[in-house]
Amino acid sequence: MKKNWLIPIGIFATTTLSAQESKEQERPNILVFIADDAGMDFGCYGNLSIKTPHIDRLAAQGVKFNKAFLTSPQSSPSRTSMMTGMFAHTIGTEDLHTPLKAGIRMMPSYFREVGYYTGSMLKTHWGGEGNKQFNQMIPSGYLPNQGDLTEETYANYARFIDESKEQPFFLWVGFADPHRPYNREICPQRNSPEEVSVPPYLIDGPDTRRDLADYYDEITRMDQNIGKMLSILEQKGKLNNTIIVFLSDNGMPFPRSKGSLYDSGIQTPLIFVWNRVIKPGKVHENGLVSSIDLMSTLLSLVGITPPEEIYGESFHELVLDPTKRGRDYIYAERNWHNTDEYMRCIRSEKYKLIYNAYYELPHGTAADLSSSLSWYELKKWQREGKLNDSQKQIFIAPRSMIELYDLENDPFELDNIADIPQHIPEGRKLAKLLVQWQKDTADHPFWKRKRADTNDRISGFRLFDEIPELRDE
Repeated sequence: MKKNWLIPIGIFATTTLSAQESKEQERPNILVFIADDAGMDFGCYGNLSIKTPHIDRLAAQGVKFNKAFLTSPQSSPSRTSMMTGMFAHTIGTEDLHTPLKAGIRMMPSYFREVGYYTGSMLKTHWGGEGNKQFNQMIPSGYLPNQGDLTEETYANYARFIDESKEQPFFLWVGFADPHRPYNREICPQRNSPEEVSVPPYLIDGPDTRRDLADYYDEITRMDQNIGKMLSILEQKGKLNNTIIVFLSDNGMPFPRSKGSLYDSGIQTPLIFVWNRVIKPGKVHENGLVSSIDLMSTLLSLVGITPPEEIYGESFHELVLDPTKRGRDYIYAERNWHNTDEYMRCIRSEKYKLIYNAYYELPHGTAADLSSSLSWYELKKWQREGKLNDSQKQIFIAPRSMIELYDLENDPFELDNIADIPQHIPEGRKLAKLLVQWQKDTADHPFWKRKRADTNDRISGFRLFDEIPELRDE
């Protein structure tokens, strides 16, 4: 595979550089911040009730993508996909906690080949074979009960930057926030339950509002941690020539969000900052962007030709010129996560089609969601017969095998229009594209690669802790 150090043509066409400046700009550092279950709850994405000043500042300094989506609403499938440019079902990581197999390359291996010093810290979730592809797995420092980062954490982060010396560095920082469980004793309370935004499929009650406020607080804590890391980067004179990326691995950890193929499960914040190159205050909203393209994009931005055998395609041109159009369609999948599922979706700007293979069963719920305050409040209202149609949907069985939504008129995806004649032609078009995507990406049929449920779909009660064996029939 051909490698080179050339920056994509046109980035510095209007800039006169000294020899040293030219060398630095040909080799930008890369710093990726990834949240764990953050959803779209940031000030810069329209949630004015949450306190995220540092992430909001990143959005103001670079380009913010308004229509970015993940390939999975679950942590490890999502992360392995964005790290390899492959769909999780293609590389066998579609089930939660399934590590990468030997021989599957992640993006740090490509950066190492051309002289980058690579590191990862905090959460990874891709397994030992993935860890081997970094120069350094940076010690996290002691994090009590999923608490705040420690001074040791920041010292290790700063030491990695120093150890890169004259090499450009690639650093992946995987935060644990805002993943459950929430601990109010160690996470400062900065967001009020009275000010949270409650989606219509949850109960607007005191327990759910408290749950959302705890979730907001962990995002605010992560935001402060990012602010400290950016300050260290600036103190070391590395800020201006570092490509900074911020995104999440899946939607917020609430019922009908994380683990679902609705936008609440697969939409992600996505921000790129590169002070020397990217103009501030830009927004991309013309077309869609997929996280499967992250690896190709970062490689392309520093002049490395992405490998031809992956599915990801670079959107570096959108980073440099946000007026250009993104993808017409994105694809995503949901598989085993405490409960087994076989769900696939295709999304355009206007429509989404979801295929549910296990339509005879109610929607599977992850164990961390079915032990939350918001879940228990839903179940309390269900027992009392008080749920409205939007709140009932995750409990319905049988459910629709095909869900079709008009996203422009139904952004929360609550009205399945698959039986309305005027929308059927578009649904048929999406269905054909989805089936072709499954063939092109070596997707397995729904009756293969199954795992038993570890928690009850009706009550949410968790019976088993061990991951069941895969039945690859």
